[in-house]
Parts: sequence; structure tokens; C-alpha cells
Amino acid sequence: MLSRSLSILLLGLIALISLATPASAGPDFWAMWNNRNRCVQKDIRVVAAINQFCSVNFYTGTGYAAQGVSIDGVRVGVGASCAYGTFVPQVWCESQMLEVCSMGGAKGRGNRAYDNGCQHFWITNG
Repeated sequence: MLSRSLSILLLGLIALISLATPASAGPDFWAMWNNRNRCVQKDIRVVAAINQFCSVNFYTGTGYAAQGVSIDGVRVGVGASCAYGTFVPQVWCESQMLEVCSMGGAKGRGNRAYDNGCQHFWITNG
């Protein structure tokens, strides 16, 4: 009887952990490292702008996100088209901006859509 109760308890804990794991999952830090290296090779100023912009948590649709940050001729920001007020934590901002730079042009400029096309991360001259 006791072993059956412990087995049920163990199965319940496993189920609970499996539900919590995706919610706590973060970005792929190996991919971030690779993207940062590619971005540094393209234009180190882009990395500086990303670091400055992504140093705070923000929400899409705010002035901070839409205006972005400009450093040394590089401007980065996030536009929103259908999901205003979506929370963007620092680590996700950095991960997605580094991906934009890595996949962008020769100098790391470009844009990519996230969150089913509702968030638009961009890097331009500015």
C-alpha cells in the first residue's frame, strides 16, 4: 500500500515537473554565443547597441521599444503590429537581436518577425 502511494506521488511530481519545464525554458545560449560571434565579426557597434537596448525589460508598443536605441550610427528597436504590451525580458531581447544581426546583411543590419509576426526586431543605420 505504501509503495503504491509513493509511486502515485512520484508520477504526480514527474507530471508537474514536465508541465513547468517549458514555461521556464530560456533561449538557446549556444546559439546566442554563435550569433554574438558572427555579429562581432560583422560590426562590433551593433553588439554595443544591442547590449544597451536589451539592458532593461520592456513591453512591445511602448515608446522605448518603438524608438529603440541609437549608438555610434546603429539603431536597434522592436515594433509591434498585433501584440501590443507583450513583455520582452532582457535575455529574449538579446537572443533575438543577436539572431537579427547574425542573419542580417554584411554589417548586421536587418529585421525579423517573432511571436507569429506580431513583434518586429530591427537593426538599422541611425
